[in-house]
Amino acid sequence: MDPVSLVVAAVVAGATAGLKEQAQSAVRDAYLGLKNLIVQRHGVEVGAVERRPDSEAKQESLREDLADAGVGEDAEVLGAAHEVVKAVREHDAAAARAVGVDLNDVDAELIRIVNVKVRGDATGVDLDRVRTRGGIVIEGIQVDGGDSPAHP
Repeated sequence: MDPVSLVVAAVVAGATAGLKEQAQSAVRDAYLGLKNLIVQRHGVEVGAVERRPDSEAKQESLREDLADAGVGEDAEVLGAAHEVVKAVREHDAAAARAVGVDLNDVDAELIRIVNVKVRGDATGVDLDRVRTRGGIVIEGIQVDGGDSPAHP
């Protein structure tokens, strides 16, 4: 994952987990530290992603603003982003989900993923460090919350 995408992912994870009332203080503290660094050092606001962390448009806009601000070269911000991801994995049960398709470090002409069904507190498709020349097609993903406490 490129450095700016890591920071965006950490903001999304922190906004999703760290701002919940029941969030562990470790998650909340790590996220607020990252957010403060981004705002104070680079003048980039993350409020739009906080309000709508699932919005790809908001994430892409933040990615562009962070790249323009040079956040990818700020070692302290990258370290804080890693801390957020680590805290979310350790303290937020929703982050420890099952994944239907999990691809890491893939280089391919074309990737096509269809008809994935997962149940419980799960993610249909998770891609990390994936490079394609012909694109990625993802269709027919179904996530059934089932008996998961996160999905009553």
